[in-house]
Amino acid sequence: MSEAERRGLFISHATPEDNHFVRWLGAKLTAMGYEVWADVMCLSGGDDWSRKLEDALRNRAAKVLLVCTPSGLEKQGVRNEIQMASDTARKLGDKTFIVPLRLEQYDAPFLVAQTQYINFKGSWAKGLAELSELLRDMQIPRGTPGAMEAWLDAQSAGADKLLERSEPLVSNWLQVARQPETIHFCESPVGAPLEPFLNRLNHKFPAVPHRAGVITFAVPDEDGRLGAALPGKHVASMPTQEFLQAGWPALGIEPYQAKRIYSDLGSQAFDGFCQGRGLKGVVGSGRRVSWWADLKTAPAGQVRFDWGFRRGSRQVAGQSGKRGVHWHYALNAQLRASPLWHLRLSPRLVFSTNGMDAIDDVKRSHALRRSFAKGWRNARWRDMLCAQLWWLAEGRSEIRLPVASDEVITLIVPPMQFSCPVTVLEGTELPADEDDPDIPSDTWGDEQSEEADA
Repeated sequence: MSEAERRGLFISHATPEDNHFVRWLGAKLTAMGYEVWADVMCLSGGDDWSRKLEDALRNRAAKVLLVCTPSGLEKQGVRNEIQMASDTARKLGDKTFIVPLRLEQYDAPFLVAQTQYINFKGSWAKGLAELSELLRDMQIPRGTPGAMEAWLDAQSAGADKLLERSEPLVSNWLQVARQPETIHFCESPVGAPLEPFLNRLNHKFPAVPHRAGVITFAVPDEDGRLGAALPGKHVASMPTQEFLQAGWPALGIEPYQAKRIYSDLGSQAFDGFCQGRGLKGVVGSGRRVSWWADLKTAPAGQVRFDWGFRRGSRQVAGQSGKRGVHWHYALNAQLRASPLWHLRLSPRLVFSTNGMDAIDDVKRSHALRRSFAKGWRNARWRDMLCAQLWWLAEGRSEIRLPVASDEVITLIVPPMQFSCPVTVLEGTELPADEDDPDIPSDTWGDEQSEEADA
């Protein structure tokens, strides 16, 4: 290949630390029409990668884009590429052959110490704008035929395929079938202390403090109390639907604030329901409480669920012998009014060493969560959600969350299903999890075996 045919941009970087940036940059440059060469798109299994790398850098590259981070520049592979690029630059007589891209503050190697870098540290977008202007000024050839197709093919290698076949998808939404028609504002009676009244923990039912009172679905009982030792008086009411749509102007509540209050009340109701079932709460990120069952409360073995169109079985608690911990499936919830009234559930895993007390070491819990469930497919999480809800609903088609002495929020179970116009054809199944050996790996994402028993 003659020197005149050089038209590629060779991206030199540390693998795998900088792969994310290189994929982003490569896609942007390819979309601009440049031929881009990087190992994350050009090398595949069985390739003589070192020979391909050297050929591209020495014979195809018009410029070498050097991704600069302190750890990356310490890699021997990157240093070898810098040496080859420097040799090629001398051969071509091109003092700007190497273009450093600064992602972080770094100490420049001797061979590029005098080379001006392009700064990507503050903003990738600003760095790309500066780089594209430089490449235009350098008159690097563009318009390479099939460049984007080649990049997309490389990035989709090994990915799951989509089939044009509809597929039912189980959501994490429980539709609200019924809820109180009216919401109330209550205050502390004259002469009674205000601070205990504004503490939601003193209320028997969900309540959200606002001004000198609370927003709640409850009203004082016949003894004038909202809690065991909490006197209160009813001040005003309005329809729940109107509250969500228009807020409560007389109380200075905007519509967006009304939706937050509504969500707060629903979360409290779910918390109270879980406490009533003997579950324990653990506070996670965002101060949200997730509810889990210890070994005395959790159902033993698998929970078999059967709603007719959705059936299967799954454990919701177990023990990891190789990690020396117990794991517990947990849920937190938020009540939402849009696009329809529903309770949105979020799953997580809680770990304990004795099956009874959650590990309070945040870093250890995070590490366990990442390593423990990394092989779990979506189908497994779906079935665990269904099993947990079947157990919580005691096999019924609804869950009732008390919000007042004679009012509940009624949720429909199982979760809502949606129809997806395409189906994902998954690749090779991951090996079975040693910590859940009673679940054959070939049934994790396959409901046909369960349906065949019906």
